[in-house]
Amino acid sequence: MLIDQEHTGLMRLKTHPRQLGIPVSRWGRNLIACCPFHSPEETSLFFYDALGYWRYRCLQCGSEGDLIEFVMRSRFNGMEEPAARAEALEFLGGLEPEQDAFQDEHPWIKEIGGEKSKVLENFVRYCHWAACKSPSSAEFLEARGWNIGQAQLYGIGYYSGDPEPFISYCMLSGVERHQISFYLDNLEAYHEPRITIPARNSKGLIQSVYGRLIGDDIHSHAYVSYASGPSDIPFNIQPENEKPIIVEGFFDALTADLAGIPGVVSTMYQELTLSHLYKLKACGAESVTVILRREANRREQEYRIQSYLKMAESMNLKFKSIVLPKDETIDQIVRKNGADQLLSLIDQTETDTVHTHRRSMLLQDIKENFDTAMGCPHNVSVGYSLSSFPKLTREIDGIQSGCFYVSSSPFGLKTTLLSSMALDLVQSNPKLKLIYIALETPRRQIFDRFVAMMIGESVLTVRKQNANEFTNQQILEATRELMGYVRGNRLEIWEDHPAFDNIELMSILKEEQKEHPDLIVIIDGIDHLKISDRSDLADIHERRSSIMLDLYKALDIPLFLGGELVDSEQGLIGPRAYLRDSDAIYWLESKCGNLFLSVDSKRLGNNNIYQGNLSIDPLSNKMQES
Repeated sequence: MLIDQEHTGLMRLKTHPRQLGIPVSRWGRNLIACCPFHSPEETSLFFYDALGYWRYRCLQCGSEGDLIEFVMRSRFNGMEEPAARAEALEFLGGLEPEQDAFQDEHPWIKEIGGEKSKVLENFVRYCHWAACKSPSSAEFLEARGWNIGQAQLYGIGYYSGDPEPFISYCMLSGVERHQISFYLDNLEAYHEPRITIPARNSKGLIQSVYGRLIGDDIHSHAYVSYASGPSDIPFNIQPENEKPIIVEGFFDALTADLAGIPGVVSTMYQELTLSHLYKLKACGAESVTVILRREANRREQEYRIQSYLKMAESMNLKFKSIVLPKDETIDQIVRKNGADQLLSLIDQTETDTVHTHRRSMLLQDIKENFDTAMGCPHNVSVGYSLSSFPKLTREIDGIQSGCFYVSSSPFGLKTTLLSSMALDLVQSNPKLKLIYIALETPRRQIFDRFVAMMIGESVLTVRKQNANEFTNQQILEATRELMGYVRGNRLEIWEDHPAFDNIELMSILKEEQKEHPDLIVIIDGIDHLKISDRSDLADIHERRSSIMLDLYKALDIPLFLGGELVDSEQGLIGPRAYLRDSDAIYWLESKCGNLFLSVDSKRLGNNNIYQGNLSIDPLSNKMQES
C-alpha cells in the first residue's frame, strides 16, 4: 500500500470533507453522510482521517478511497480515469484552505507535529495494511465485534513485532531509519504481535501509537506505547467537547465512538489526573462523566472516585460518576443495548457533590447486594464449602467474607484445626487461593502436617523413608499433589521473617487479591505479628486487632486469626479487642477425650450458630466432623 505523499499533503492541509458540497454531520470523532454510490437515503458513508489524511468508506456497500477518488466518482464519473483524476486534483487544489480553527487554541492542547507526525502516520498506515493481511488480527477484531472496515475508521492495525518490513516500507515513503529509531523509540523493545491503535491530540495529530497483545493472556505489558510522549492526553480527545465521557479501556472508547456517542475518551487504564482534566477543559469541557468498571475492592474504588470529584471541583467542572455492574464494560453495554441506553444512564445520573456521590454509591451497592442475593439459589452455599465439615458448611452457609478468631483448649489444637480447614478448603474449592501465614511454626512443619493429613499417617512417618514401599509411594503422591497446588498458584505458606510486619502484609495481599479474587488468608499465631503503625493505641492487642480490621475491610475476604483465649465461668475471656472485633469466634475444646467445636457470633443474629463434635485421626491429627 504505497501512498502518494504529495497528494496526501495537499489533501491534509487544504481539503476537508465539508468543502465537497455534500451535507455531513458529526458522528463520534468522524463525519457521516448519505452514500451517493449505492443509496442516497442511507447515512452509512464515513469520512475519517485516522490514517493521516481524509478518506471515505461506506460501511454498507464497501466503497472507499481518498478525497480525490470521491471527487472522481461523484463529479467526473463519466470521464476516463486519468482525465477524471486530473479534474479532481484541479478541483481540490482550487478550494480555499479551510480556516484554521485552532489558531487561537489554548497552550494546553498544542502538541508537536511535523516530522514526528510523519513517522507515526507512516507506522499507522503500514500497520493497517498489515491488519488487512493478518488472519490473527482479523480473528481478534471479529471476536471484539469489529471488522476491518470499521477498524480502518480509527486506524486500528497490526504489528508483527518485526521492525524490518516497516523500515523497508518507510524507505519508499522518504522516512529515514534514524527518524524511525528516534520517534518510535520503543518499537524494538516489544516483539510480540499486537493490535495497534493510534492516539491523537486535540488537533488530530498522532502523538503516540499503542499496542495491545492479541489474545486473553494479559500481563503487565498488555498495553505498550511504541512512541514515548505525553501520557496525560486522554485517548480519543476531541476539540469543542463540552461534556466528555471518561472511560478506562481503548475499545470502550472506540465502540462508543463508533456508535455515535460524542466525546468519549479513555485514560488507557491509568489513574485519572489533574493533567487529564486540564486537557479536557482546554477543549471546552464544562462537565465530565467518569464511567468505571466495578472492582473487587469497592471501598478503595469509592475513595478514588471521591478524589476525582475533588479534582473536578477544584477546576470548576461538574462531575458525574458511574460504576458499572460486575463484569460489565462499556463495550458490552453499547453492543448489546445500543448508544441510547448509555446516554440515558448518563442523563439520569445526578451531578455529584460529596453528599450525592455517597448516596449514589450506596444505592448502587444496595441494588447489587439484592441482585447477588437473589442470584443464589436456596440450595447453594454462598461461601466456600468444607467437605470434612458438612454440618458446619450448612449451618454457616459456607466460609464467607469475615474476620474470624480461632482458639482452643488445649491451645495447640487451634493449629491442628486451622491446618485441617486449610487443606479441606484447597481440596474442595478449585478456584480458591489460600495463603497460610505460620507465625508460630517453621514452614517445613506445615508441609509435613499437610502431607501427613493427606495420607493418614503421622508427621514422623513422612519425615523419612519408610520400610513399607506403599507408604513411600503415598508420601510421593501426596507431595506431588501439594506441589501441584503451589504450582497452580492456589496455595502459599508463609513463615515469619525479620522484615515481615502488617504494612508489608497489607501491600502483598492487595496485590494478591488483584490476581485472585477468591482469596482466603489464615494467620496462625496473631500474637506474634509485628506491628509498625497505630502507635496511638497503647494496648498491643488493640493495635493488632485494629490492623486486622483495616486489612479485612480493605480486602473483604475470609480472614482467620489463630490466637489464645481462656474458657472460664464467665465464658471465653482473653484480649477484648479480638472478642469485640471478630465476626465469629471458633472455640475448640477437648472434654473427656472428645472434641467439641462451637462457633459464636453476636453479629450474625445468633450467639451460637454452630455446635458439633469433631473427630481427630490418631496418626495424622486431621480433624473432621464426627
